Amino acid sequence: MRKIYQLIIVGLAVVCLNQLGKAQIAPGSFGYYQDALRFSQTGTYGTARFQSLGGAGSVLGGDLSSAILNPAGLGLYNRSQFVISPNLNFKSYDTEFLGRNIRNEDTRFNIGNFGLALNFNKGDLEPGSWRGGTLAFSYNRVNTFNQSLNYSAYNGNSSIIDAMLNRADGFFPDELGGIEQVGYDHYLINPVPGAEDIYVSFVEGFPTQQERISKQGSTDQFNISFGGNFDDKIYLGAGLGFTSSDYSYNRVYTEAFDDPAISSFQIDERLDVTGTGVNMNLGVIVRPTNFMRIGASITTPTWYSMSEEGDVIYRSEYNNYDVSNFRDANDNRLILEDTVLNSLRSSTDVYFSDYNIRTPMKFNVGAAFFIGKNGFITADVEHLNYSRAHVSSIDFSVENDNETIDNIYRSATSVRLGGEYRYSIFRFRVGYASIGDPYRSSFDGVDRSRSVVSGGLGVNVGKYFFDLSLSQTAYKDSFTSYTFADGTGPTSFTDNKITNASLTLGLNF
Repeated sequence: MRKIYQLIIVGLAVVCLNQLGKAQIAPGSFGYYQDALRFSQTGTYGTARFQSLGGAGSVLGGDLSSAILNPAGLGLYNRSQFVISPNLNFKSYDTEFLGRNIRNEDTRFNIGNFGLALNFNKGDLEPGSWRGGTLAFSYNRVNTFNQSLNYSAYNGNSSIIDAMLNRADGFFPDELGGIEQVGYDHYLINPVPGAEDIYVSFVEGFPTQQERISKQGSTDQFNISFGGNFDDKIYLGAGLGFTSSDYSYNRVYTEAFDDPAISSFQIDERLDVTGTGVNMNLGVIVRPTNFMRIGASITTPTWYSMSEEGDVIYRSEYNNYDVSNFRDANDNRLILEDTVLNSLRSSTDVYFSDYNIRTPMKFNVGAAFFIGKNGFITADVEHLNYSRAHVSSIDFSVENDNETIDNIYRSATSVRLGGEYRYSIFRFRVGYASIGDPYRSSFDGVDRSRSVVSGGLGVNVGKYFFDLSLSQTAYKDSFTSYTFADGTGPTSFTDNKITNASLTLGLNF
């Protein structure tokens, strides 16, 4: 489990959540509240048509994206279909850290969507209200976690050693924990002889601080869904979703000193999480008139089974420093043992744990208005209560993490708008989405809502169709390298922009 890991690194900003308010994080939380949010969120996914509409269009139907959002849309198919959608992601990260602005960039390719829809409609002359339906098998990459940051700056105000001194103050050596324990073990902080709950350090001056953070992974979902058609007026659908998630996190934090005693101190953290889950969805679409459709859908919680492993390595590089040289103003030695420091290395045990996550239930309502055969406008509203996420394990207690989930997360509503104009075989599309901030409050003043601007072009020649979309998702986040006892510390602020180009190739049959 993560307990050993948590005891070693408490007080460090292993993720960017410690600035959300120290009073909101329940004591004894292991950090699983972060996983609960990570695997509850989704991005803009589906076919290029769906993405170019800002992710709106749950009531449009006739698109394999319906399988995951509102399976009733499958009932609007009138023939079978196969699609595949390769994606190309361009990501930029503009970080402000200690007065410096640094840009990092990343480009990745993936298959965002593919699937098969098998239509079983009745013929036009066959009687009965039941007009048939469509069975669909679909895959979607519903979220990606990739982020690569590398930034550095000189900090003339503090070092992580100052945080160690601050957090150790008032505790005897055998009472230390977290990063202050590491500082004591590495001689970075040392108790004063005769007053061992007071600590001093022989390291002088301030460091150049560097952060290298790499996050990788995704959540993929495979759906088996069916949508049926009643009188070409009411469409009902249901589906079963199977999810697969993986997340890898690596952080290397380095402080480089211009000091005769020490060259550098480094923290190397690693975390790998994998899991599988299952969910269900139900939907309905009603067509009260030929120019209007309204609908609603519900997606059950995803029940995840997760496994993780990780460790932390600490390194101190000294310049053959003889600790007998560390003395007070009266020339009294402050470290009584005889030691010459060179390279020191310590690490946590590699930890393993298994646990479960239940994500929140998701509600969606949508509407579309058609302008004859010239196009349409559509809107979706989606609601999740992130505070209803839950973590459990048969091996250890995570109740403090669940308390933290309730403390820091809230309900969030997302609004998606899209429109399409048709001219001959061409389709011109635009979209916009505003995705709600899942946090109750922000200690650092960062609004963590997201915005999506999108557009696209489609060509439909009957049996074949091609759709191209371009969308940009923008959001902000922050990261605190280490914290003092009052929760403050050097913080970086990053503007993230993800530009996604998607091409859907489709075959009707």
